[in-house]
Amino acid sequence: MVRKIGPTIHRCFLEYADEVKGQAEFPRIIMNPPFRGVRKHITAALSLLGRGGHAEPATLVALVPVTFEHPEAEHLETLTPDTFSTARVHTKIISVRRD
Repeated sequence: MVRKIGPTIHRCFLEYADEVKGQAEFPRIIMNPPFRGVRKHITAALSLLGRGGHAEPATLVALVPVTFEHPEAEHLETLTPDTFSTARVHTKIISVRRD
């Protein structure tokens, strides 16, 4: 079964998030933000995170540099150094859950 999630939006995520803040809410966000702007992108994504009528907590999962810290983030997994060997960035996966 193929389930359509929604439209694909091809534009700057930071501009989009600012434009729809307070009007759109997403119960699940999975992201691989640009590492140079990781804090801005995570902050923008969290501003859109909400239950949206779902019973489960709203959840964001993101691939971030190992140096990234956020008070709400749970560290799920550190990826091996060779995962993105050409990028030379050590990465981890984090999760933020909000009730």
